[in-house]
Amino acid sequence: MVTAAAVNSSAVNSNAGKNPLLYSGAFPRWSDIKPSHVQPAVQQLIAEELASVELLEQDLARMSANITFDRLFKPLTQLRLRLDAVFGQIDHLSSVVDTPERRKAVDAITPSRVAFELHLGQSKPIYNAVKQLKDTSVIWQKLNPTQQRIVTITLKDYENSGVGLPEDKKKRFNAISDQLSQLTTNFSSNVLDSTMAFKLLVTNKSELDGLEETTLAVAAEKAKDAGHPSATAESGPWLLTLDYNTYVAVLSFAKNRDLRKNFYIAYRSIASSGKSDNTGIINQILALRKELAVILGYKNYAEEKFTYKMATFNSASSLMEQLINDSRAVAVEENAQVTQFARNVSEDKGLELKWWDIAYWSERQKEHLFHIKQERLREYLPLPLVIKGLFQLAHKLYGINVQLASGALPVWHKDVQVYAVSDANSTKPFAYFYADLFARPGSKQGGAWVQPLWDAAKYWRAPSPAAAAAKATKAAASNSTNSRTASVIWTPSLAKAESDWLNSAPYQLPIAVLISNQNPPAGGKPSLMSLNDAGTLFHEFGHALQHMLSKSKQGLTSGMRNIEWDAVETPSQMQEKWVYDKNMFNSIARHWNTNESVPSWMFDAIKSLKTYRQGNAFSYQLTLAMTDLILHSSYDPRGKVTPTQIQQQQSARIMPYKPYPGDRQLNNFGHIFGGGYAAGYYSYMWADVMSTDIYMAFEEAGMGNEARIEALGRKFRSTFLSLGGSIPPGEVFKEFRHRDPSVEPLLRYNGLKP
Repeated sequence: MVTAAAVNSSAVNSNAGKNPLLYSGAFPRWSDIKPSHVQPAVQQLIAEELASVELLEQDLARMSANITFDRLFKPLTQLRLRLDAVFGQIDHLSSVVDTPERRKAVDAITPSRVAFELHLGQSKPIYNAVKQLKDTSVIWQKLNPTQQRIVTITLKDYENSGVGLPEDKKKRFNAISDQLSQLTTNFSSNVLDSTMAFKLLVTNKSELDGLEETTLAVAAEKAKDAGHPSATAESGPWLLTLDYNTYVAVLSFAKNRDLRKNFYIAYRSIASSGKSDNTGIINQILALRKELAVILGYKNYAEEKFTYKMATFNSASSLMEQLINDSRAVAVEENAQVTQFARNVSEDKGLELKWWDIAYWSERQKEHLFHIKQERLREYLPLPLVIKGLFQLAHKLYGINVQLASGALPVWHKDVQVYAVSDANSTKPFAYFYADLFARPGSKQGGAWVQPLWDAAKYWRAPSPAAAAAKATKAAASNSTNSRTASVIWTPSLAKAESDWLNSAPYQLPIAVLISNQNPPAGGKPSLMSLNDAGTLFHEFGHALQHMLSKSKQGLTSGMRNIEWDAVETPSQMQEKWVYDKNMFNSIARHWNTNESVPSWMFDAIKSLKTYRQGNAFSYQLTLAMTDLILHSSYDPRGKVTPTQIQQQQSARIMPYKPYPGDRQLNNFGHIFGGGYAAGYYSYMWADVMSTDIYMAFEEAGMGNEARIEALGRKFRSTFLSLGGSIPPGEVFKEFRHRDPSVEPLLRYNGLKP
């Protein structure tokens, strides 16, 4: 085991007595952070960083003829990375330890947070300095390509933050930004509340006929937690909730058609009624986003967001339409086959499959075709072994070791584990990540994601000399970011102290958080995974690797920073494809109890599962992607057509069956209304074109050729996992593949073309 404390032996005892959110030691003090710490921490942080902004602005005014990249971007990098380190902890805990007190605390600081970001993003002295770097040819030509890229992106950031707007429009822009921040937070809270509100206690086991033993065991554990201490998987009672794992289990395995219908309607109605209804919030968000974009001079919100993408709106739409054409006929045939199968098995020649029947009969058809049941497959995929195999793959491909970190490191929940990452030829960690893998309905958001915490860069997680000077003069704003009186006065000595401080910044080891919602251990068994669960874990680990293995020399391009949004998913989607490699699968698949390896026939069946009903899978994702693009481009929020009707229209056009009339999925579509994928959900498909093409390079090399696979893995590490946002992703792809990406590998890999 690697000792985490070796990173900084004094870190645990440093900063004693300070607000734990502002702790500058090696690791966050998760167990000490309370909701009551949020508001004072943010007030102090903003006051300190406001002083740094003011000193920078004054410094730029005095050196306007001698602006250099470092003189401008070292302070900006320090500002951004320290802000994100603190707010990252706040955002993370809101996602995994939700409580009314925490929500209230986060709501209280949202206006201050937005106001400060707008103040920074609308700083004319900083904007003018960035523009001067870009417009002065003598300076520009001396910058390296990464520096030029940072300048260009930063200039665009400032322009899209409203820096050049007249005061009346700027005031409206700022008001909208504040509203949108609160609305997206409310959207996510409503989804969590609505999901948590659904609880179905079942006492008659016959109503659950067909459900897997794993699902029954988890449901019994939930019943115990809800006040039924004698609950067992065999005898019940069983508490069914609307978390995604339970929903999929019921739709896929429950013989009780009424139960499937109940769950389908409930899931498709999340956050669509009562106090948690997101319908009005969606309308407000779309209207405000469009108004915001128009104020900035764009035609619509999509046009603004595409300034941060590899694709243009037209090229993204064109790819989606191509994939619709390539997948729809396949999807229609798949549905015809599963309908005929259901009629044959049920001996009901007139059977019409309803929306809550499709997953159930697809699973039965899958069992018939491939002679494998999910419950049996789960027995061979215990989470600890899957994790071990994943880390072995990382060692083989990327030359790294991943081990549990020992030491008394604070965590936010007892199930969280901390891992140290080192190079294969070293015992010294260069990165860490926290893994929070089990579902906790009611306090933890569903889904899976990676949250970057500390960046791999040189910066301080402590206040600057400017902040100290402001505090010493008692002029720093302590209660509100609306205070615009100068809190710090430029002097040569203070400017030098600030510069020396920035130049002596220590290198921070990167830290990430990996989140999923796997079923917890239950019934005396470890957590058992489905193939999709394993793929999700591999996927998120790909994101974590890109954050942790970054070698960018600029903090603003470290990890996933300033990577075009439609390329961010590339490493994660490539990583997940390794689940279906035979050697990889054999390393993660052994029976949890007997240690028996997977029979060869079973792996052959699993390999075939990779392309099962991929036409339908593509159609579903393409429906969401096109709905998103339309809602943020041509859709008129003031018109008579509703967002749900737009989704229904796209579903009718793309999906192989009629849309469910009561579908309110948009009310639960956190990617575009609560996350960062607005006008960008197509990115999953765009990035998968590249990720599949990359994975094909490994297959072309020959999976049995260890030397070539290892060389390709190291090349992938030195490009996609190391370069961060320092180089445009199209150029990174060419460096790896020596050509532009092709859509053909994606179609062949998923069985949409021979």
